[in-house]
Amino acid sequence: MKPTLAIIFLCLASLPLQAKEHFIQVVSDYKNMRMVFEPPSLSIKKGDKVTWVNQADESHNMVTYPDGFPKGAQGFVSPYLEKKGEKWSHTFTNEGTYQYHCIPHVMMGMRGTVTVEKPTPPGGFHKPTVAESKTYRDMMLKFFDEEDFKHMPAYVSERLKK
Repeated sequence: MKPTLAIIFLCLASLPLQAKEHFIQVVSDYKNMRMVFEPPSLSIKKGDKVTWVNQADESHNMVTYPDGFPKGAQGFVSPYLEKKGEKWSHTFTNEGTYQYHCIPHVMMGMRGTVTVEKPTPPGGFHKPTVAESKTYRDMMLKFFDEEDFKHMPAYVSERLKK
């Protein structure tokens, strides 16, 4: 009897764990004059999917900073969600920290973090190429002009200088 239980346990232990889907609300809080991701920080397992859900008829997107994801991983750029209820999902296959923001509302502090398994250690973040930095800067320039860059928070303007 005991060997049978051990075999059943080993079989069950070898089954892959089911990936989970997590939801982040994309919030346009007009009353308090803020745009936020709720929750702003999320910890997940490798293989889990995160789905962002727009909560208002407001244009938002999710973009990793060029240096805001682990070496060996890929950053992400979502399409714009413009209507209430629109969704976009990303499955995370590499562990580490992913720092992202909404381009139109980055100056309002609309940013978030997804940590897969464990945080990225110092020196473990992607180092963007010149072409990647230019692509990111061009995306930003579709919403902001050179003068706006002078007034951006340091966490944005420093990344644009790289």
